[in-house]
Amino acid sequence: MEILQFGFMQRALVAATVIAAVAPLVGAFIVQRGQSLIGDGMGHMAFAGVGLAFLVGLNPLVGALALTAVAAVALARLTRVGVGGDLSLALIFYGGIAAGFFFSSRAGGGQNQVLSFLFGSPLNLGWDEVAAVTALAGAVVVIVIALYPQLVALAFDEAAARVAGVPTQGLVLALTVVVALVVVAGMSSIGLLLISAMMVIPVATAAQVASSYRATLLLASAIGAASAVIGLLVAFYANAPTGAAIVLVALGAYCATALTRLLAGSLQRASS
Repeated sequence: MEILQFGFMQRALVAATVIAAVAPLVGAFIVQRGQSLIGDGMGHMAFAGVGLAFLVGLNPLVGALALTAVAAVALARLTRVGVGGDLSLALIFYGGIAAGFFFSSRAGGGQNQVLSFLFGSPLNLGWDEVAAVTALAGAVVVIVIALYPQLVALAFDEAAARVAGVPTQGLVLALTVVVALVVVAGMSSIGLLLISAMMVIPVATAAQVASSYRATLLLASAIGAASAVIGLLVAFYANAPTGAAIVLVALGAYCATALTRLLAGSLQRASS
């Protein structure tokens, strides 16, 4: 293919495809728990971490990891002491976006640099950054596989899982940390404001046709990867923003699946 002649497209394809395939594996659990917006909260806090990194001269990845880890622990503790899920997420949302803007504005040219992390800039990645994305994605896969039975129990019925002896508090923290890892891994390729969409939309698409929860995870991962590849192709040939193109392709897949199901149901009712 023509685009594979360019090194920047090779790196973009690897980074975006890897994280878009891994994001739904985590998204399936947060969607089932009714926490679809938690990725947005982590994204806002990662924005603060990137701004802080520019201010003090650190690698943006380090800053994002540090503050999302803090946010994950804070979110788990807020929930534990009775602060409602919506309220605790709102605190993370507003605190992160305010701190991110404050830090980046104090960093001089940081505001312009931060923009690429908000909406993704995979065409500017080096192989060392691709390796970091792949390593973070690999860590997420290992954690999900290791904790899969417990995470399924937590996602479907937290109260029953607690009664059965599952350490739900620790699992909630682990799941929140894994969400943070996905957000940080995806900030350079898909963007802090868009990566949470890849945790949710492919799962919603797969759930319409999959016959089991495990099948939903696998199909959602495939949809995420395909959306990344097609989205990058669209962005390349249409000279469009890459992160936005990837998310719009995923959204198009959801709409097409929903419309197909609706038409199939109408035809079935008409013939019966």
